[in-house]
Amino acid sequence: MQASYLWKKLFAKKHLMEHYEEKIKDKPSVGLDKVSPKKFEEDLDENVEIIIRKVMNGSYHFTRYKQLLFTKGPVKPPRAICVPTLRDKLTASVLNELLVGVYGDECKTMMPQLIIDDITNKISLYEYFLKLDVKSFYGSINQDKLIKIIKKRIHKPDIISLIWNSIRTEALTYPIKEKVEKSERTIGVPEGLPISNTLANIYMHNIDRKYRKIDYISYYRYVDDILILVNEDKFLDIKKEISEDINELGLELNEKKDEGLITESFEYLGYVISANKVTVRRSSILKIEQSIEDLFRTIKNNNIDYLQWKLNLKITGFIIEKHKYGWLFFYSQITDMSLLFHLDDVVKKLINRYKLKDKIKIKKFVRTFAEIRMALHETKYIPNLDSLKLEDKKKILSDIYQMDLSDKDQRFIEIQFRKIMKREIRDIEKDIENIS
Repeated sequence: MQASYLWKKLFAKKHLMEHYEEKIKDKPSVGLDKVSPKKFEEDLDENVEIIIRKVMNGSYHFTRYKQLLFTKGPVKPPRAICVPTLRDKLTASVLNELLVGVYGDECKTMMPQLIIDDITNKISLYEYFLKLDVKSFYGSINQDKLIKIIKKRIHKPDIISLIWNSIRTEALTYPIKEKVEKSERTIGVPEGLPISNTLANIYMHNIDRKYRKIDYISYYRYVDDILILVNEDKFLDIKKEISEDINELGLELNEKKDEGLITESFEYLGYVISANKVTVRRSSILKIEQSIEDLFRTIKNNNIDYLQWKLNLKITGFIIEKHKYGWLFFYSQITDMSLLFHLDDVVKKLINRYKLKDKIKIKKFVRTFAEIRMALHETKYIPNLDSLKLEDKKKILSDIYQMDLSDKDQRFIEIQFRKIMKREIRDIEKDIENIS
């Protein structure tokens, strides 16, 4: 679709208001302007008018991002996430919608489960694997090259200017301890914005397209992690060629490369893959085990309903707003059934250790996996929170989260339920963090 058409259609008041309700409202964040979601929403009409006016006259500037650091383990540098103001988040999210409208599937990230499924279907055709990862991927993207690539498809200066502004805005590490002179980011794309993944995929598109077309390999990329399946006669050639192409883009590969015979197994996206088995890497198994044990250790015995609810959410995951969340949803492509029996056994032993036998009713990893693979659309075993009635939500809030809902109206209940489940999403997603 033409960028100019989308520009007028998407940066219109009606669409911005709708986009806020659908994409931003339930994922609020407070940027360096310290404007709270409540305050932003009170002035939503005015904020939308400001976006439209400044975007259309070319004067829109992003406020400096709040930078948060997240650890990736003892040997890796922390992940730097940029948090925009709510107004900038709405603007960047609509700008991202425009890019997706122009580029389509070319700029989308394939779901890990679909990647693993394709790998398992094709792995028998190959003898070798080559695993590469791009060093400081987002932070190393050449801005000039990125804009040059985008200009081949988008010619409207106003759109280019807005993209430029979004990526050149600097980030300040939070909390800010002293006044910092304003400057610009000169290299890289800020990670954590609604537009970040799309821009990175556009930057890598020519490489992705080239290697996906080569008929004697299978090529996969998830953000900065590249996997190539290849036979012995082409292994060295393809390794040399892709390294040169990555360098040509101004990116650098980490020196440590994982490569070898497929029969030896390899890790990718948290999975361990070989010609005859797909399982979960050891660190991810230990992580879910520890997460489950922490529930028993931290939740008091006098709140059995809460423990049962939280534990079952860990085991089954849940569906909300048509999205699936949970450890088994992520690892739904495994073939290692012994792992699931092991996890059920871990839960059983913890129940016995904490003397809760016959006091709580806990679901099973084995049964959940079967429901995901064979009966997801019909199952009642995995909670589909979209199908809950108001009374169901009220009961969960009052009985499990022990909220006083006397004299509270429907809107209050809906808001509180959504807020609490967003918290549960954050908790459940910790079990699958740092898959690369």
